[in-house]
Amino acid sequence: MKITKMTRWRVFAGVWIQSLFTSATAFFSLFALPLTTQFGWSSSEFSMAYTIYMFVYCAMGFVGGLLAEKLQPRVAIYLGLVFFASGWFLTGFASSIPQLYIFYGIMAGAGAGTIYPACLPTALKWFPDKSGSISGLVQAGASCGPFIMSPIAQWLISTYGAQMACRILAIVFLIGVGAVAWMIVPCPEGWIPEGWTPTASQAKELHAKNYNIPEMTKTPVFWVMLVLFIFANAAGTMMVSATSPIAQKQIGQSAMTAAMCVSIMTLANMCGRIAFGFIYDKLKGWNSLVLVLVLNGLSMCMLTVAKSLPYFIACICLVGFAFGGLLVVFAPIVKTVFGSKYYNRNYGLIFIGYGIGAFVGPKISASFYDSTGSYVAGYIGSAILAAAAVVLVFIAKKLCASMQAENAKN
Repeated sequence: MKITKMTRWRVFAGVWIQSLFTSATAFFSLFALPLTTQFGWSSSEFSMAYTIYMFVYCAMGFVGGLLAEKLQPRVAIYLGLVFFASGWFLTGFASSIPQLYIFYGIMAGAGAGTIYPACLPTALKWFPDKSGSISGLVQAGASCGPFIMSPIAQWLISTYGAQMACRILAIVFLIGVGAVAWMIVPCPEGWIPEGWTPTASQAKELHAKNYNIPEMTKTPVFWVMLVLFIFANAAGTMMVSATSPIAQKQIGQSAMTAAMCVSIMTLANMCGRIAFGFIYDKLKGWNSLVLVLVLNGLSMCMLTVAKSLPYFIACICLVGFAFGGLLVVFAPIVKTVFGSKYYNRNYGLIFIGYGIGAFVGPKISASFYDSTGSYVAGYIGSAILAAAAVVLVFIAKKLCASMQAENAKN
């Protein structure tokens, strides 16, 4: 493969565009009320579909990362796309909870989970000179998608019904991702941009020890980071997965206004992803992660007293901004700690923590609502998880420093 100055930017463009289409989970809450009303499902039953999706999505990360490294990123993407688009299309025929779980939760989740680790880690390998900002810009595509698609999805639901909307969106996803997958090619090992002189910290990252999965899982810092990822994501998804129902039930807004709230939150999420990419390059990983978690906990405390639409919008802007930064700063941290050679599969494995958090968070939130008729207890639980995650950041930072010092001696 001939590498030019535009090669890595072509990879970036392909990854960004596919992120725009595969980020559909962010507006899946729009389908909550139409489908639960049509089929008589409870909120917790419906939210379990999202939870299963996220769990399978993250559990498949290792498979996607391995395929991307052993074969080609585009191979993993095309395989994942078959399951992702098929899952969404078949969801349009689901009339029972088991069908919803199989089609959306398992099939679509497995497809998206195979695609993701073939994309972001591949893009970051091409940009060792600006990993934070590129991580932010790439993941901004995942927020830009729901911002654009939420009103469209709501219009499709209102015009054709929720099930037909799923089928139409499946075709859109198939065409959109399929058209750009060829652009995403692997970065040759040891490649650096022409004319780039690494800083001292960047040179340290480039020459860091490369841990394979057996080696990585033997380190204490891996397990701390895994639990940290679980706590941090559970704290965020408790709100993100239920934005539309909260807007309608707690704030008393219409379905269209609730869809607008989803769009606003995803726009704030996109801004957070871009901003935290540059924040990461300035503050570096651990400090930027602490900032993400503090803002997340603060936003949850604010939501406990949300009554009016303007105040609620302010809250969800902060929620979206903070949660948007989580993946942006966590992804390059994994590469910094465990090296770049096995980055796709390593990130895919540790991404399971994201799935566990997504499994726990929405389930807790929906269960609290079903038992109390209020989301307040869920907000408080989310804030507690964010505080616990901050403590784990400092523990992980100390363990990482000790591990790197030991490697330097050897």
